[in-house]
Amino acid sequence: MPLGFGWQPDLPDGRDHTYRDRSIRESLGRLQGSPDLPLPDQVDLRGDSEGEYFTEVDDQGPLNASTAFAVLALVEYFQRRVHARTFDASRLFLYQATCHRGSIPGRPLTDSGAPIRGTLKTLMRTGVPTESYWPYQVENFATEPSVFVCAGAQRPVNLCYFRLDEPNTNGARTWATVKSFLAAGFPVVFGFSVPASLTREANIPYRPELDGTRGGQTVVAVGYRSDHYGPDQDALLIRSSWGRQWGDNGNGWLPVAFLRNQLARDFWTLFSDDWIRTGELTRPVLGDTFASGSRL
Repeated sequence: MPLGFGWQPDLPDGRDHTYRDRSIRESLGRLQGSPDLPLPDQVDLRGDSEGEYFTEVDDQGPLNASTAFAVLALVEYFQRRVHARTFDASRLFLYQATCHRGSIPGRPLTDSGAPIRGTLKTLMRTGVPTESYWPYQVENFATEPSVFVCAGAQRPVNLCYFRLDEPNTNGARTWATVKSFLAAGFPVVFGFSVPASLTREANIPYRPELDGTRGGQTVVAVGYRSDHYGPDQDALLIRSSWGRQWGDNGNGWLPVAFLRNQLARDFWTLFSDDWIRTGELTRPVLGDTFASGSRL
């Protein structure tokens, strides 16, 4: 059974960038794509004939470090797909640095998980060294990285993060947005309430009237399948950080009912203007979002 979790829901913040911000809308609008094409019934971003876009799923163990795992997996995808580069960053360093941002100076770190926004902000402002500098060893959570390790931290360049769900937006609307970005080649990191009935099976149960909550977990949406559980019962294909022994080699299916009923939220993804001419990503189908001056 999974041991660690780690999603802390984001507190509302009016400064959040969203896909409808003018600068982001203009950048996404420069991608190739046709708004008239219907979305496919199934998407899987884990790889294609060109190769694999993610490395094997790792195990966070008992630490509540899932947000660091998910955020770095998201960066890894774009590095491998867009730039054909390897990316092996320190999950432990990012988790510790994020915890430090929200802690009281002088007090020891507490293993209480981390919000997605805060983890992305830490990545952009502090950076992260490679895994070889500061390996993921659970027993080192309370140990401060050395000056040498911290000096090796590198920050992403020309990269922005933005959210796909907004305050007062219903789950059905958010699902339509997330689905559009997945179909355009953008994985999405998010958090969900883990049901008490979770097992090692790839299909996560949705039965809110019977289940308690074990905790919050941050994962990466790497695809979807329409009618996975039956008519109008879609599912998100998710990448966990519970190791390859969980689900299908660490991947599983989350009913979209979680999203529609606000049990999954804080959906974020990444973009860089450097990716526009690569042809690896397409323009998300978002109605008139990219029309001049439009704001849904």
